[in-house]
Amino acid sequence: MAEVSKLRYAQIYISVCTLAALATLANINMASDNLIIVLALAVIFLGLPHGALDFAVAKSLNLVTSVSSAIRFVTLYSAIAALSIIFWIWVPDIALVLFLCVSVFHFSADWRVTMPFLSRVGLACIVLCGPSVLYSAALTDLFTALLLTTQAANWVIQGMQITFYVGLCFFLYFIIQLSICKKCISVWQYSEWLTLLLSSIILNPLLHFGLYFCLLHSPKHLQDVGVKLHVSVKRAIAISLPFVILTIVLAAGLYELFASRDLNADLLRWIFIGLFGLTMSHMSLIHLWHRAD
Repeated sequence: MAEVSKLRYAQIYISVCTLAALATLANINMASDNLIIVLALAVIFLGLPHGALDFAVAKSLNLVTSVSSAIRFVTLYSAIAALSIIFWIWVPDIALVLFLCVSVFHFSADWRVTMPFLSRVGLACIVLCGPSVLYSAALTDLFTALLLTTQAANWVIQGMQITFYVGLCFFLYFIIQLSICKKCISVWQYSEWLTLLLSSIILNPLLHFGLYFCLLHSPKHLQDVGVKLHVSVKRAIAISLPFVILTIVLAAGLYELFASRDLNADLLRWIFIGLFGLTMSHMSLIHLWHRAD
C-alpha cells in the first residue's frame, strides 16, 4: 500500500513537472515576484508538514520518555535550528555550502531502498546542483539575496557545476549497471529519475526546488515515517497545523522586525535561511532514525 502511495506521488510530480517544462520551453514563465510568493506558501503548507512527525520519531528512538525529556528534546531541537540561522547570518558562504552538502545527504535517503549509496548521492547532487548548468545568473541573484557576496556566490556555483557532473557520472554508471544486470525497474521509476534530471536543468531553480521538495520529497518522507509509526498522512498533516500556524506568526514577526522595502527579497531570504535551520535539526534526527532502522 505504501508503494502504491509513493507511486501516486511520483506520478503527480512527473505530471506537474512535465507541464512546467512545456510552459518553460514555450516561454510561458511566471513572474519572479509571484513565484517567490507561491514558493513561500508551498513550503509552509506542503513542505513543513514533512517535519511534523519529528517529535513522534524522537519518541520511537526513546529520546522522549517523559515530560522533562520532551522539554530537553524540544529545547535542543530549537537551539540547533536557531544556532544554524545565526551561523548563516555570520558566515553565509560557508553556511550555504554546508546546507548543500547536508541536503545532498538528506535527500539521497529518498532512494535508499532502490539505489546504492553512491548512486543515490549522485542523483541528489543532480537534483540540487543541476540548476547551476543553465541558470548560473539566476543563482547568483538568489545567493546574493541570501547575504553572499557576488564573488562567493560565483565560487559556490562553480563548485555546484563540478558536483553536478560528478553526480551525473555516478548516476549514469548506476543506470548502465542496471542495463547490464538486466534488473527489473518499473517504467515509473525510470520516469521519476529522468524527470528529476530534466527538471534540474530546464526549470527555473526556485520552481524546480519547490516542486521536488513539496511534491516528491515531503510526501515520500511522510509516507515512510507514517508507515513505521502507524500514522496516516492525513493525521500527519493535521499534526502539522500548529507548526504551520506558528510559522506564519513567526514569519509575520520577523517581517515586522527585519523587513526592507523589497518584500520578495525578504521572503526569499528567510525561506531559505529558515529551511537551513530546520534542516539541520530535522536531518540530525532523521539520520539517527535511519541508523536505528
